[in-house]
Amino acid sequence: MMFERSSTIIRDGKKLSFEYVPEKLVHREEQMRLLETLFRPMVADGLPCSAFLTGSVGTGKTATAKRFCEDMLKYCGANGKQMSYVFINCRMRNTEHGVIINLLRYFDQGFPDRGFSADEMMRALKKHIETGSRPFVIVLDEVDMLLKSSNMDLIYQISRFTGDMRGNSSVSVIMISQHQVSEMLDKASMSSFKRANTIRFDKYSKDELEDIVKARAEEALVPGVMDGDVAELLADIGKGYGDARLVIEMLEKAASIAEERAEGRLRADDVRSANAMIYSNVSENKLLSLDPKRKLALLAIARAIKGEPYVSITRAEKTYEVVCEEYGQPARKHTQFWTYVQDMEKMNLLDTVVRNETEGGRVTYISIPDIPPKELAKKLEYMLDSPTSNNEFEF
Repeated sequence: MMFERSSTIIRDGKKLSFEYVPEKLVHREEQMRLLETLFRPMVADGLPCSAFLTGSVGTGKTATAKRFCEDMLKYCGANGKQMSYVFINCRMRNTEHGVIINLLRYFDQGFPDRGFSADEMMRALKKHIETGSRPFVIVLDEVDMLLKSSNMDLIYQISRFTGDMRGNSSVSVIMISQHQVSEMLDKASMSSFKRANTIRFDKYSKDELEDIVKARAEEALVPGVMDGDVAELLADIGKGYGDARLVIEMLEKAASIAEERAEGRLRADDVRSANAMIYSNVSENKLLSLDPKRKLALLAIARAIKGEPYVSITRAEKTYEVVCEEYGQPARKHTQFWTYVQDMEKMNLLDTVVRNETEGGRVTYISIPDIPPKELAKKLEYMLDSPTSNNEFEF
């Protein structure tokens, strides 16, 4: 019967979606603390507050804003206080009319799409907020999409709501953007905000991405199914982007690939297959551009890894000697082999990492993140064996 096979890898697929926000955000504690500081006057005294969250894609801006608002809502409820918040994605609602309608429908789901002017809608919105008699937080995600449409007057009006409101009502704003929002607002709008309220979200480091993968896998996957080095390999792939969304997407794809194998394990090759489907840097043209000497070196590395996430350069060199003998070519010394590895790393065909071993020495390890080594070996063997390829060895 359809859909009756039990999952051996994924325990809760919702935990791998972009919409899911964990109870605890890994490596965003400092940003949460800064938001708490900025919004303390609102929680304590009902005063309007603001914050700009800025950083590149996948750095946790949206998740942090959602987590903070949810935590603030719970805190207020537990301490006899009231507040409300609404979250608006300005990429989807990038006009003044669209944003106001979205805000109004938070209070009145049946509010008509047409028939009211912007001023009439703003008056209706103000009345709803006053009736609620509590602090109200508006989160504008990707707000630069709204500002590019010259809708600064809306931001100005929202920022001025609190001035003549009755009761305990106030309006606070969190604006999220990849760009510096303070530089996009006009002077009138900016006068209501403080430049110092900008919170930076830097790209995640490799170690931080690895922690994120482990935390998400713990929530989403069946315990014990993920091989120990999978998280590090995913972090290696994502480190050039610093993008948590990318590594979570690849974790989800790799887990789905592992499900198809019915082995009950999530392995390094599943990650490579996922990466090849999503953001592969390996192409036929890149491989064809390699001279035969580097093709042999890359073939040796692909064979030496044998499905593992990494291989030491020492072990790769031993396999390189065997491969060179197979093709009737002299193996070059360590220094030249290392040059080949560095050249291919620059081409994004492989990655290297230096680790401190328990014996006290430092060892270089090589990974091939973008394609399963078995598939790469097949491609290289075909190229090296093909009579039409330019395989003239000049040592």
